[in-house]
Amino acid sequence: MQQPGTVDEVWPSHAPENYQCPFCDMASGEFAFPDNLCEPGDLVYSDELVLAFIASHGFDPEPGHVLVTPREHFELLYELPDDVAARLMIVTRDMAVAIKRAWHPDGVTTRQHNEPAGSQHVWHYHQHVLPRWNNDGLYFTPKRPIVDPAVRARKAAELRAVLEGGPTRH
Repeated sequence: MQQPGTVDEVWPSHAPENYQCPFCDMASGEFAFPDNLCEPGDLVYSDELVLAFIASHGFDPEPGHVLVTPREHFELLYELPDDVAARLMIVTRDMAVAIKRAWHPDGVTTRQHNEPAGSQHVWHYHQHVLPRWNNDGLYFTPKRPIVDPAVRARKAAELRAVLEGGPTRH
């Protein structure tokens, strides 16, 4: 299957000028940026491609969730090379299993945001892995009306056209 873009495609950055990336700071192990809320003790896992650490911001009723992020700076999902994307997913799964075993939540949610309209606020790709409890109200969205099958078929055809005709990834 051909992909809709290449890892060489340039996506506009949303980071402010002179951005001091907290996750790059964490990956370096230097913790040199005074505004970085990450601490060395937050680190859960590290390898040559990714880091997993406890997020500095929590969600009630049970604060403490994991962020999985590439060691190298990539701002958006769209930019990730295949090896990094695959490793991120494997470590995300491993963190979900560790959360289940360590904290015994009723479930686990993963989520990831891209660009301001997608609710991204740290300009380095990261995947949230959150423990969930019944009725915690954290991420509840009521079911939406069923989408008409004709609309779904049109949307699927639009995406297939891009996937079949776009440049391949390298």
